[in-house]
Amino acid sequence: MSLMDDIFDNYSTLQESQLLTEAIQRWEPQAIDEVPEYLKDFYLKLLRTFKEFENELESDEQYRISFLQDEIKALSRSYIIDSKWGIEKYVPTLEEHLSNSLVTSVHPVLICAFYVGMDQVTSKEVFEWVASFPKILEASSMIGRIMNDITSHKSEQQKEQAASTVECYMKEFATDEKEAYKNLMEMVEDAWKDHNKDCLNPTQVPRLIIEIIVNFSRVAEEVYKYTDGYTDSKTTMKDNIYMVLVESILI
Repeated sequence: MSLMDDIFDNYSTLQESQLLTEAIQRWEPQAIDEVPEYLKDFYLKLLRTFKEFENELESDEQYRISFLQDEIKALSRSYIIDSKWGIEKYVPTLEEHLSNSLVTSVHPVLICAFYVGMDQVTSKEVFEWVASFPKILEASSMIGRIMNDITSHKSEQQKEQAASTVECYMKEFATDEKEAYKNLMEMVEDAWKDHNKDCLNPTQVPRLIIEIIVNFSRVAEEVYKYTDGYTDSKTTMKDNIYMVLVESILI
């Protein structure tokens, strides 16, 4: 996902991005002929990685990969829209922006990826539920997208990229930066209420499925709470990851 984001945001031309997106929609080795030379390795590695995922699954679980492929295809289509908006200097309405940027938050594809390896707890009904973009997944994407856009707003202004939710809000509602931050964070609070609602009420999927989304939203808030901790690896996030995955824990 990081490589895809960088390709579409920083390295490829719009035409090159379109060729890569078309190849991803086809999802077959033969499409490599249409991909720009410097992106061929990435494309083949993408297909190979998914084949490796599939080989790790039991035969009655391999259908899961098609759901994850669909999420990747949708992500590439949304990246193209983002690229066009940036080139055209187009500032959409907040609603129009979110209809695309909740996908590029990568929460939908990553949540789906988590479920692929979760043994028996994830049934086909779970993947169909995820593909329907349920309210709690939308809320999780909202948290990641808005908090990311706010903490990276000043640095992103120095680049020629598509308008973020901050610019869209400022233009549509004629507010300044401070007011946009405040009102967007209220939307984040509402998204957490949607999380709480699904945690307190019966759901159509197992509780563990809901908990995965809640925990991922917690991670997103921690990463983007004070700064863009994903882009800047020298922040406290590096220490946090080290403490969780490297340092031993006394029991």
